Amino acid sequence: MAGPRRGAGLLWGLGGAALGVCLAGVAGQLVEPSTAPPKPKPPPLTKETVVFWDMRLWHVVGIFSLFVLSIIITLCCVFNCRVPRTRKEIEARYLQRKAAKMYTDKLETVPPLNELTEIPGEEKKKKKKKDSVDTVAIKVEEDEKNEAKKKKGEK
Repeated sequence: MAGPRRGAGLLWGLGGAALGVCLAGVAGQLVEPSTAPPKPKPPPLTKETVVFWDMRLWHVVGIFSLFVLSIIITLCCVFNCRVPRTRKEIEARYLQRKAAKMYTDKLETVPPLNELTEIPGEEKKKKKKKDSVDTVAIKVEEDEKNEAKKKKGEK
């Protein structure tokens, strides 16, 4: 009873076809070795390499560094970015800044010019509102009036 079975040839045929499809797909993924010579390596980059416009690499680097240096020098001259060199210069700069700060602090306490001077023909302020903020000039005027009244009262 070891004879050929019915339908066995059909199974072998389908299996062979499936195997052929799989092998065709795998064969497409294989890389075939090329017979072309390998690509040559690019020449090494040296200072004599021509970059563009027949200029060598060291020409381009030199021009670029001169350009950057000129920008730095120009900015330092415009903005006065000089580093003090001696202790005397450092102390002088410190005193200058301190004096400038004191000047600005005193300047903030000075009232506007229209409060300090009297304009001819302008009527005096009648009554000030309770919500208004007194300036330094108004307080000084009130103090002077109060002192004058006290002196008149003593005499």
